[in-house]
Amino acid sequence: MTSMPTLPEPEKIKGTLAKAHRNCQEMELAGIQLEEVIFQLEQENLTRRKQQLGKLLQQGQS
Repeated sequence: MTSMPTLPEPEKIKGTLAKAHRNCQEMELAGIQLEEVIFQLEQENLTRRKQQLGKLLQQGQS
């Protein structure tokens, strides 16, 4: 005979779901923070490239 698995207590299920929900929120926040860092780095790269091109074009006019 196959024994039926027992279900956890409702409070344990509730706690596990609450913890999982919080973990999802923390992961979402970390993802947003990562996106902000990537955006800042991209902006810095664009600014640096713009400055490099400006210098090259000024040197070409001399």
